[in-house]
Amino acid sequence: TKIEEEVMDSILQFDHSVIFYVHEHLVYSFLTPIMAILSKITSNGALWILIALLLMIQKKYRVLGVAIIIALGFVFIIGDQGLKPNVARLRPFVDFPNVTVPLESALPKATSFSFPSGHSFGSFASAMTIYLGLSQIAPQKRYLGILALVLSVVVAFSRVYLFVHYPTDVLTGLVLGIIVGCIAWKIAKALWSWWTGRKNEVEYEPYTFKRKN
Repeated sequence: TKIEEEVMDSILQFDHSVIFYVHEHLVYSFLTPIMAILSKITSNGALWILIALLLMIQKKYRVLGVAIIIALGFVFIIGDQGLKPNVARLRPFVDFPNVTVPLESALPKATSFSFPSGHSFGSFASAMTIYLGLSQIAPQKRYLGILALVLSVVVAFSRVYLFVHYPTDVLTGLVLGIIVGCIAWKIAKALWSWWTGRKNEVEYEPYTFKRKN
């Protein structure tokens, strides 16, 4: 329909104007390696999986570690298996092959799809889970959750900077990630309640496997 076409045109206009603004005004040689490293360490959720495993080792944060893994499971199913192949949006460097990208070696396969950004989706899902989890397990450490969310913003920006995603790819990742993070933490809390409820003789501190003294 005409309305759908107009909406799509507006989205494309927004995407193109923002990505080219970034490309023409915000790309600096000292920033490029930082953006590439951030993108590399968060690829396939690597950094977040590592954080989840480190949390799972500790009784106090085990539930939070499990919640991050649940969140990343949703990201894989919804993003990689669901939206990406079905929307099948081409990446900016494929749409605009004449553009000189900041770093050739940072480009993913040209056959991989662009919508939504997996880096953005996975980072915001994990960061939101960390923020919610720490808010309830260790409120004095909640600032680490805020730091994780700030890092996610930079990761999302790095994808546009490197010319591998359009702004709406990363913005969709942000919105979906925050929703998934909320759901994952709720599921982890429910699992904790079920698990600890089976052993009535042991009392744990809320959402941890740390026994109450």
